[in-house]
This record gives sequence, C-alpha cells and structure tokens, in this order.
Amino acid sequence: MSVLRPITPEDHADVLALNERHVELLAPMDEARLDELIGLADRSCVIEHDGQFAGFVLTFRAGTPYDSANFRWFTDHYREGFYYLDRVVVHENFRRLGLGSVVYDELEAHAQDLAPVFALEVNLDPPNEPSLAFHRQRGYARVGEQVVDGHLVELMVKPLR
Repeated sequence: MSVLRPITPEDHADVLALNERHVELLAPMDEARLDELIGLADRSCVIEHDGQFAGFVLTFRAGTPYDSANFRWFTDHYREGFYYLDRVVVHENFRRLGLGSVVYDELEAHAQDLAPVFALEVNLDPPNEPSLAFHRQRGYARVGEQVVDGHLVELMVKPLR
C-alpha cells in the first residue's frame, strides 16, 4: 500500500540522500534548504510504500514567496493561478510499481479546488524522457521552455477544471 504523509525530521536524511542521487535532474538541497522548502510548501510529503521510504514530493501554491525561477515563470504566465509541483522523486527500488500514478492522482485531486492548472517542468537537457512520456500520457502539455542553472526545461501544465 502506498501513501503520502508529511515529511518529519526523521525523514530528512533519506530525502536529502535521494535528492543528491538525482541532483542532475533536480536542484541541490541541503538541510537548511529542505527546512525552508517545507515551511513554504503546500505539500511536503514522503511517499511511503508498505511502510518504507519510497520517495518524496514538494508542491507549492501560486502566491507563495518561493524563489524558484521555474515557479516565477508560472507566476508571470498564469495570473489566474496554478498549483506547482516542484519535485517528485521515487527511490530506485520502488520504480515501476505505479507509485507515480498514485502520487499524481492524489496531488491532482487535492489541487482541483485550489487552481485551474497543475504546473511543473521536466528536464530536456539533460533529457528526462521517461518523465516527459509519463506527463504527456497524463495530459500535461508544453507551454514553454527556459534554461535555469544550465538546464533546459520544458514547462508543462494540465487543466484541472
């Protein structure tokens, strides 16, 4: 069984280690930055599968004073509002179990009453082809691209209403 539950201080080491293993597709994060993001996030959750740490997710509501360049892009382009997925990372040992679909189903349902679109970005350089395919299959469409910290990303949204 898979669930999302709030990140606790006991989870920090696992979250930081998983983020570091995939930092080429994410932004760097240390303990202080994790604490800061948890304080700003709408959802800061561990993905738990059968009682084990299987990943984590961070989401933000429009209007949050979050300093991400991609978040600011959506702020500039979606004045009617958006719900932003900053990062979702599934541990290597738990891939191909359908956890991504479970997580997205829950997050999209949560966001429906909060915003007209669900917003995120996926790396184009370095490429993250599995993520692009997953998001396109779920109905996310390209709305732009930009280079941030040397990474070319595709900005995507999915209508929620």
